[in-house]
Amino acid sequence: AVVSTQSCHYGREFKIDLSLITFNWFLTLYVDNTNIDVILSFWDSFFYEGDKVLFRYALSIFRIHHDMLLTTRDGIEVYNFCRAIGDSDLSTPENIKKIAFGELNPFPMERVNKRREFHYKKVVGELNQLNEMRAQYNTHKRSSAIDYDSD
Repeated sequence: AVVSTQSCHYGREFKIDLSLITFNWFLTLYVDNTNIDVILSFWDSFFYEGDKVLFRYALSIFRIHHDMLLTTRDGIEVYNFCRAIGDSDLSTPENIKKIAFGELNPFPMERVNKRREFHYKKVVGELNQLNEMRAQYNTHKRSSAIDYDSD
């Protein structure tokens, strides 16, 4: 496995939501947390291979730092470590590419797509709930304004 079962259970023990860490990585295409050599290497791969590289690089970074992550003692320490993970000497373009395109082959894009679909449905459901709440609020606000005007 790319990241051991031990570290997966470890993350659950601290109730760590990895999306809070990786969201910024994906949103900024790794600009905020890695050095320029890694950024350029990533962008080259990203423009050539597509979005699956986002996941390959994230998994590679976690794999490279697996042993150090296991030494953290609590969730805050994990978050702080992951925020500075790109400054590590281990996060070189060569190390990341070796794992991303060597150890991770074949890459399970079918699984990634299933997870995307699952989360997409969740987000759409939450947005629909928010829109319903917004509509109820606006209806209540209008009826309150009408009541106020009739007095």
